[in-house]
Amino acid sequence: MKEVSFLHCADLHLDRPFTGANQLPTSIHEFVRESAYRSLRAIVDLAIQQRVDFVLFVGDLFDSSYRSIKTQMVLLQELKRLDEAGIYSYLSHGNHDALDGEWAALTWPESCYFFSEEVEAVPFKQEEKTVAWIHGFSYPTRHVNERMVSAYQRTDEESFQIGMLHGNLEGQTEHSAYAPFTLSELIEKNFDYWALGHIHQRTELLENPPIVYPGNIQGAHSKERGKKGCYFVKLSDADPFTVFHQTSDVTWHRPVVDIGKCNSMEQLLNVCEEILNQENFSTGGHLINFEFIGISSLHTDLLYANQLDDLLQTLQLNRDMEDNGFVWPYKLSLHSMPSWDRDSLKEQSGFLQDILFISDHYEQNDLKEAISPLYSHRRARKALHPLEDESQLIKEAEELLLTYLIDSKGDGE
Repeated sequence: MKEVSFLHCADLHLDRPFTGANQLPTSIHEFVRESAYRSLRAIVDLAIQQRVDFVLFVGDLFDSSYRSIKTQMVLLQELKRLDEAGIYSYLSHGNHDALDGEWAALTWPESCYFFSEEVEAVPFKQEEKTVAWIHGFSYPTRHVNERMVSAYQRTDEESFQIGMLHGNLEGQTEHSAYAPFTLSELIEKNFDYWALGHIHQRTELLENPPIVYPGNIQGAHSKERGKKGCYFVKLSDADPFTVFHQTSDVTWHRPVVDIGKCNSMEQLLNVCEEILNQENFSTGGHLINFEFIGISSLHTDLLYANQLDDLLQTLQLNRDMEDNGFVWPYKLSLHSMPSWDRDSLKEQSGFLQDILFISDHYEQNDLKEAISPLYSHRRARKALHPLEDESQLIKEAEELLLTYLIDSKGDGE
């Protein structure tokens, strides 16, 4: 019975900076900065432990057209470890690290194969017999808009056919439409496995044949939450077997807290502390963004006198790097609601109704124009965080103003 086993990973982005968590303690910042390298090493460790035949690296090995010598050496060292273990590696470049970029010329192990800009099929042999063909290509430039999937064709009916494709499933509008394809196009190729890349969210599009986005190997910002890693795959005459393995040791989280269930700021603090101390945060690095929801008078309190920042700084106390990792609350997102009803205020005539009308019709472009002098000021911009959600800022400004007016706390105190 013929059989092959391999690991499938994609979107390494080895030299990609972390964004979204500002002012990390130095020890945590250093740990976070090296996290993608450690995830890659964990993938190679897993490949050696599982004694796989080969590892697929499906695009965006690096984050930009320029690859630092350090990052290339990290990849080279890990590929040498695979080579020494008798494990082959097949690699393609994606839109971030296209072939027209700049890099130092290094000598890679003979067991490594880097795909060229044309779709090609490379044989994998066991005891001089071809048991699998690996199909793939590398991006010649950053923008590849052609339907590269049309060039993938089975080479024979006896061997396993594995497609490596760094591209976008049509309909996923939140991502650039590079090398677009449809699910039916992949199915029609009659391949045994499709190893996809480009989408950083782990997604299994089809179970048999497996068509899989493994996601990136390490989340680099707050939208890339959850476990990151690679897939172990075994193909045989029986049904294909796939299982995901987490290899990242820094994880972004967004736990939800209903502040409507808290009667005081102390109780809210205790709820957050319980989450930070839970067992599944005991090892590895964890970056926490608490999302406050619900209807509560605490919402109004959190808008005053930097209460939200004070609460965050309190939660950060004594949470520096430890031997097994860290738990660091880096942000509190106020998505709760005040105890007064906005719709009722809109029905009233007068100043409050006028404020709500202006807020409803205030565009994000208006906001950018209003605050542009701050961000263009040489000194002021150093103290400002980058804007992540303009609509949320407009909402918070409206609530702060209404709170002052309704609760009569803006009377000169």
